[in-house]
Amino acid sequence: MTRPNLKVTLLGETVNYKPEVTLQNFVAKITSNTVILAKPICPFGNLTNLTCTPDVCEIWLVPALNSAASTFDADKTDPTILTLSPYPTAFNNGSKNYFLTKVGIQKDVNCSSSPSNQYFRVGAEGDCSTANCNGVLPVGSTVKFKYLLVEPTNKTVLADTEWSDNITLYTLKDPNGINTGLPARSGAMVVITTILSVAMAILLLFLLILLILTLCYSRSEPISVGSLRVPRYDTHNVKGTTPYVNPTYESDGNKYATSDTLPRASIDPDVLKLQDM
Repeated sequence: MTRPNLKVTLLGETVNYKPEVTLQNFVAKITSNTVILAKPICPFGNLTNLTCTPDVCEIWLVPALNSAASTFDADKTDPTILTLSPYPTAFNNGSKNYFLTKVGIQKDVNCSSSPSNQYFRVGAEGDCSTANCNGVLPVGSTVKFKYLLVEPTNKTVLADTEWSDNITLYTLKDPNGINTGLPARSGAMVVITTILSVAMAILLLFLLILLILTLCYSRSEPISVGSLRVPRYDTHNVKGTTPYVNPTYESDGNKYATSDTLPRASIDPDVLKLQDM
């Protein structure tokens, strides 16, 4: 069997494998324009009489809109298949709605290999501009994927996998259209908010009571001069003296005799006369 006939025989051969989303516990495994797929470990390992060795044969990925899967299947025998639908214009109006991007070489996904990264993020290069770059997918679209085994010298597709199941990307929402009112909140959020509000009200009430008690206590505290507590004392001015009873002890009646007050300051009559002049 000649090499060309071998290629023709292998063209269109489909192995029993479907690409699927991996990292199931990873929140961003599917976004609005990217998908994380498991690498095709083993599916091409059983093929024989290939025209390239595992360290030369290449693994490629075809991301396509759901409606474009049949378009690629019809195009895959085209000798220019790798650049037939370049990424920058792949999803424009009237385009083929699929593109091809390189994943690696076959030996990295052989059954005996243990690749450090067993997943491939579609769209990792963002809004790129080369024909086979790993660009982002149309936001919110429904897409399918399949892996290809490619002979790198003449870019011939030797074999491919089945198409993945439909994968729907997330649709972006307008922030102004998001309902942030109470009806949009979950029951758990309402309960947590209520508990925090009640706790804050109790704390403020406690602080208010503490403030009132502090003010009342400070007003009822007897006047002290050094270490002396004074229940009754005299106020003085230049024209006379007036006894003042501390309100704290006012309820005690006549318990405190005149001797309990501080001694009246003696005022020189001559000083009073001078003040009256």
